[in-house]
Amino acid sequence: MKTDFHRRNLPHIQPLGGTFFVTYNLAGSIPKEVLARWAAEYEEQKSAILRTSENKDDDLERLGKLDFAKRDKFFDSYTGGNHYLKSDSLAQIVADTLHYWDNKCLELYSYCIMSNHVHVVFRLFGEGEIDKPRYLQEVMHSIKLFSASQCNKLLGETGAFWQHESYDRLVRNSAELKRIMIYIANNPVKAGLCSEMKDWKWSYIKHIYNDIM
Repeated sequence: MKTDFHRRNLPHIQPLGGTFFVTYNLAGSIPKEVLARWAAEYEEQKSAILRTSENKDDDLERLGKLDFAKRDKFFDSYTGGNHYLKSDSLAQIVADTLHYWDNKCLELYSYCIMSNHVHVVFRLFGEGEIDKPRYLQEVMHSIKLFSASQCNKLLGETGAFWQHESYDRLVRNSAELKRIMIYIANNPVKAGLCSEMKDWKWSYIKHIYNDIM
């Protein structure tokens, strides 16, 4: 069973039992004017693809990857905005929330918690594995809602903690899964925060993939 949702008017598939690469970030970690500019650029490029491309699906896929890469690079280099997850106490809440759902409605493969964003990869349990399998948007809503509540409580703040929209990608096969987990683990190294992937305190990888580290 699968369902379609929309991100920026671009349909993407979120099947029960699917494996997903998700990136979500703190509210305010990208300035509104930057988001508006990127959205306009994205829509312009998407419209051009829909009008002229002979390989629309492939070109839209490529556009999505480029859009993600632009955002991820910005997260690692932008010193403004909120960087609450530099706090070990807040990063621990985020990690604990991800682990809470492991073996309940998902199989947690990997994550990396950075100062202003989180990368995570997991497989949702499908029909026949648990009584009430959850769709990705339900799981991410629960993860973000609980962690936001706990982090705001610690900060003495109210209001949005996470940006509403998350980036998600359906992982197609084991080779892509491994590439994504390497990418995630290498994020702190690429950002100049540590010299080796294994040195980052807020990275996790399921033991069966330990060879990646």
